[in-house]
Amino acid sequence: MNEQSATDHEQYRTHLAEEQTRLARERTTLSHIRTGFASFLFGVAIFGLFGDLISTLAGGFFIAVGLLFLVTGWVSYVRSNRRTRELIEELEHPFRRL
Repeated sequence: MNEQSATDHEQYRTHLAEEQTRLARERTTLSHIRTGFASFLFGVAIFGLFGDLISTLAGGFFIAVGLLFLVTGWVSYVRSNRRTRELIEELEHPFRRL
C-alpha cells in the first residue's frame, strides 16, 4: 500500500469514527426526547382521567419528569455537539495550540 492510499484509508477511518459518534449522540438525544414525551403524556393522562388529589400529584410529577428529560436531553446534545466539534478541530490542527 502506498503512502497516498494509507492517508486516504486513515481519513476514511476518521470519517467513519466521526459518523459513529454523531449517530450515537443522536440516538441518545432521541431516547431522552422519547422518554420525556412518554412521561409527559402519561402525566397528562393521569391528570385528566382521575380527579382526586393523589392522581393530580402523580400527574404533575410525571409532567415535570417529562419536561426534565426533554430539557436534559437538549442540554446534553448541545454539550456533546460542542465537545465533538472541539475534538475534530484538535485532530485537524494538532499543532495549533494557544
